[in-house]
Amino acid sequence: MTRHFYVILNRHAGRGYANNVWHTIQPQLDQLGIEYQMDETRHAEHAILLAEQYAKHHANVTMGSHIVLVVGGDGTLNQALNGLKKVDVAAPLPLAYIPAGSGNDFARGAQVSRNPSNALKQILSATEPEILDIGHYEETTQQEQRYFVNNVGIGFDAAIVSAANHSTKKDWLNRLHLGSLAYIGQLVKVLGQQTAFPVTVHVGNRRDIFDNGFLVTTSNHPYFGGGVPILPIANVRDRKLSLIIAEKMILPKFIFLFIMMAFGRHLNFKNVHHYQADHLHLTISSLEYGQVDGEEMGNRFFDIYLSVEQYPFWFAPTRHSK
Repeated sequence: MTRHFYVILNRHAGRGYANNVWHTIQPQLDQLGIEYQMDETRHAEHAILLAEQYAKHHANVTMGSHIVLVVGGDGTLNQALNGLKKVDVAAPLPLAYIPAGSGNDFARGAQVSRNPSNALKQILSATEPEILDIGHYEETTQQEQRYFVNNVGIGFDAAIVSAANHSTKKDWLNRLHLGSLAYIGQLVKVLGQQTAFPVTVHVGNRRDIFDNGFLVTTSNHPYFGGGVPILPIANVRDRKLSLIIAEKMILPKFIFLFIMMAFGRHLNFKNVHHYQADHLHLTISSLEYGQVDGEEMGNRFFDIYLSVEQYPFWFAPTRHSK
C-alpha cells in the first residue's frame, strides 16, 4: 500500500531545534521517494486546524493509507491529536511523531526514539497502527474539554509553567538557548509562593479528601518535565490514567522528595498518594493554576472529569527511546 504523509512542522519547537530536525529528515524522505505534504504552523493552535482539515478530507480512506506526521514538541502533538479528534470517523488518520521539542516526554513514554533519523525509521517500518492510550478531560467550571497525550497538572507544576511563560527573562534566555533556566528560576520562586489547597478525589465509589494539596498531576505515562518519572506506574498501553497528589511539606522534605522523584522512588512517601483508574473526578475549591501537556489552563476553580481513550499511532515500537 502506498502511504501519504501529512507533515505538520512547528519550526519553533524546542527553541528552533525542530527546524534542524526537518532539514535532517526531509532529504531522507525525498531519497526514499516517500509521498508527503508539509504544512508549517503559522500561529497558535494552527496544528489543530491543519489536522482537522486532513481528517475531513480523508474521512473515508483505508486505515494507514494517509498518516499525520508531527515534527515538533509535545504541544504540537497535542494540537494535532485534538484536531483529528474533532472529526468523527470510523477509520481515523493515524498519528506519527518525530520528537523535536524541549521535553519530548510522550516519546519517552511511548518508546519513540528521540533521535530524528531513528524515529523516522520506526515510522517507515510500521505496517499497522499501534493503539495507545490518550487522556481526555472535561472541566465543568469553564465548560471546557480537551484531549492530552502527557498529563494534566494542577498546583505547583502548573504555577511554574505560568510563571516561566510570563517571565520577562524567558525570551532572551530562549535566544541564548538557555530556556530551561527560566523554569529552574521560577521553580525556586513558586516553591515559596505556592500554598496548600484542598483536593477531593472521586474514584468509583471512593472519595478521598486532602486538605493540603500541593502538586496534583494526572498522567498517561511515567514522565513529565523532560524525563522526570513522576508516575513510574503509568503506562500508555494499560488503558488507565495515573494520578499523583503530593501534599505540602517542609522544605527539606520537599527537596528530598524531588531527589527521590528523579529516580522514581517517591510513591511510598507519607505525603504522596497515587491512584490508577480509567475515570477520575477531581474538585478543587480554591483558585489554582492548571496546565495540559505544558500549555496553560489559567488560574481557576476545578471540577474536572478525566478519562482514558485510545487512538491509533503509527510507528514500530522499540524498547529503546534514545
